[in-house]
Amino acid sequence: MKHARMPSTLLGFSLFFLGACSSKPDEQMSLAQKAMEQAKEQHAAEFASSEWKSAEQAWDQAKQLYAKERYGEAGSALLTAKSRFEKARTVAKSKRDAVLRDVENMRKTIDLRYQSLKSNLSTAAARLPSDRKKSLEESCKDIDKAIDKLKGDLEQGDYTAAKTTAQVTMRQVYDAEKELEQAVSGKKKRS
Repeated sequence: MKHARMPSTLLGFSLFFLGACSSKPDEQMSLAQKAMEQAKEQHAAEFASSEWKSAEQAWDQAKQLYAKERYGEAGSALLTAKSRFEKARTVAKSKRDAVLRDVENMRKTIDLRYQSLKSNLSTAAARLPSDRKKSLEESCKDIDKAIDKLKGDLEQGDYTAAKTTAQVTMRQVYDAEKELEQAVSGKKKRS
């Protein structure tokens, strides 16, 4: 019975000794940090939140193990964190690219419809009652501001806000088109 316990005891001491004597996993730390930064660049916290949280948990665990000088375990945890950050980056990039495509498509639609609206407004301006003309001009100013905000959101990389702004702007253009159509046809404006 004593001899049966001996190999397991030796194995336990060997693992403890190897874990205690492992060198600092500085390279793994650096690679995990790089993967984290790349995930941040793709807005992983926003577009891949569950993957990001999982990666952060592994990162926090690795830092705790590193602080306790349990370098062998910290190295493994850092590799886990790195792979999770890479997954978060990949998922976020895919989702972010899809949102960006949607926003760009909406932006093109807004540009086309808004140009048409301004052209139609300019053509019909002489026939419009002054209150309707003023209302439509105010709508155009609001649309111009919304388009500027949309451009700013895109430049800042705030794609979720850009999508919301694009949706609101499309609605503003649509409402102005309807108002112009009603004004030209002589119908009353709905409140």
